[in-house]
Amino acid sequence: MDDITPCPAPSTSIRSLPPELLVEIFVSSSHSGAPLTPLIICTVCKLWKDICIASPRAWQLIIVSKPWRRISSIKAQAELWIARSDPLPFRVDVELADFDRLLPIMSCFLPYLSRWMDCRISFQGRTTHTRLSDLTLSAPRRVLHHLDVRLKTPFDADGGDDDNIFFSCGTSTFRHVSMKITASGLPSSIFINPLHFTSLDISESPAHNVHSPELLSFLARCPNLEHFYLHGLSYEEGILDTSPIVVMLPRLHTLLLDLICIQRSVLSHLHLPALRELHLRNLNMDVFLDGYHPEECGDSDDEARDFSQSPWSDHHTGMGLRKFISRSQPPLEILDMDLSDMRTKDFKWVFDRLPYLKQFSIVGSDMSNKVVQLFKPEPMETVPESGDGRYRVRLPQLTTLKLFGCQQFSGDALVEALSARVAYTDAATPNETLTNVVVSGCHNFTASHGIQLSWYLHERLHF
Repeated sequence: MDDITPCPAPSTSIRSLPPELLVEIFVSSSHSGAPLTPLIICTVCKLWKDICIASPRAWQLIIVSKPWRRISSIKAQAELWIARSDPLPFRVDVELADFDRLLPIMSCFLPYLSRWMDCRISFQGRTTHTRLSDLTLSAPRRVLHHLDVRLKTPFDADGGDDDNIFFSCGTSTFRHVSMKITASGLPSSIFINPLHFTSLDISESPAHNVHSPELLSFLARCPNLEHFYLHGLSYEEGILDTSPIVVMLPRLHTLLLDLICIQRSVLSHLHLPALRELHLRNLNMDVFLDGYHPEECGDSDDEARDFSQSPWSDHHTGMGLRKFISRSQPPLEILDMDLSDMRTKDFKWVFDRLPYLKQFSIVGSDMSNKVVQLFKPEPMETVPESGDGRYRVRLPQLTTLKLFGCQQFSGDALVEALSARVAYTDAATPNETLTNVVVSGCHNFTASHGIQLSWYLHERLHF
């Protein structure tokens, strides 16, 4: 806490004032004076200190006006003022010299959202004033919902900045309070309190990218996340000196990675035991990608030697998924791969370990006939001459399969694999068979193949 200079001893006339009047004076002074006025009052004498500490109204306004104060000092002030103003609501007045400090400062107050009534933020002549009580419409309960982080220079010539940092949605009973901020980079995890948002969206800009260690450290401060979306710009972080931390997000059920080159590092260091939806978009890159990691099981060349337009990103995506699935063993139900591919041996490894997957969609893949054949039932190893005709089906709960713009596999291979699959699953597991198959824009799948497959799938096939 900043140094405080004691005031001269009060005169006898002031000492004789009744406590009720002193309280009103203290409240008026704290609401119009220096940022640390209540603390200064407490240094005058024991009587004033006792009265001030016992008066929650004197601590209702929290002023952060010295722009370059240490975050630890601001946090200490926030905790003291919030404790001493309890149970009354409080207001926050912040003056910023560096907009990147906004989220660390706001994190000091977010845990007390139910009492936070008003927020005023000043930066380079701009002032944002938000009445949180108006946002929540007097709802009995407020819940932190979404945090939108745009990585760019705040209020630069590109525009797109919104002065409204807080916004809300929800019902009359539960109001969701959300934030959208701009920053040149993610704040260090040592400067922020835990952020109890349930949804997080991070978007990069050309000059502002996030490295996987910084991202993972930031995610570690968001323990309640249920949805996480990362929109990148294909930035390659190069070789890292040390491995990032492993982050567990026990509630996360939806993850989207879009247009990034750090998918292996991110996926390899996330522990998401509840993940149900994984969306990988625009991860295919036709350039060489470095990696910090030592060689792991599966890093060897793909024995299938199938063609790929993006062999390095295929390798990174596949190896990231291997590490992620091995660690998390998620109950994944939806896997959506849009211009995001893997090697043949990665498809086999992944398909063998997703027993709960219900929907698989892929766009623009170079998947070969060998991958398509993975959908076909294969005989289980049985005792010789036992006559046991049981089969094993990969992705046993798969009901929806969507293939768009996949140019490498043949129509004959797809007809063979899917007709064999539904012939078996329709009889053996009718509640866990394909009910919706879409094949679109796949050059080698012709109308003739569609007619052949329709004999088995009927109205379940769309092509």
